[in-house]
Amino acid sequence: MMKRLILAAALGASLTGAAFAQAATTPDDCLKQAFDLAQEAEKKKLSDGDLDKLEAMLSKMEAHCDAKEFDAAAKSGTEIKAMISAAK
Repeated sequence: MMKRLILAAALGASLTGAAFAQAATTPDDCLKQAFDLAQEAEKKKLSDGDLDKLEAMLSKMEAHCDAKEFDAAAKSGTEIKAMISAAK
């Protein structure tokens, strides 16, 4: 399932872009941040429920990126980061 998340996030992400701490200014930067979060999540052993929630959150973030709603995408990214950090 995580490979599917990585692939979904990678589809629109370029390999260059701003770090997550910086605000995205282009859809590619924003999608790169989503991709980075998916990679970070892959390192955690998340439950199936958490994986489903993460997939939905990443999809929401990617939709914000595509719509150039960078503030909303950043908020989603912060929520995703918090979820990943809370995972054991």
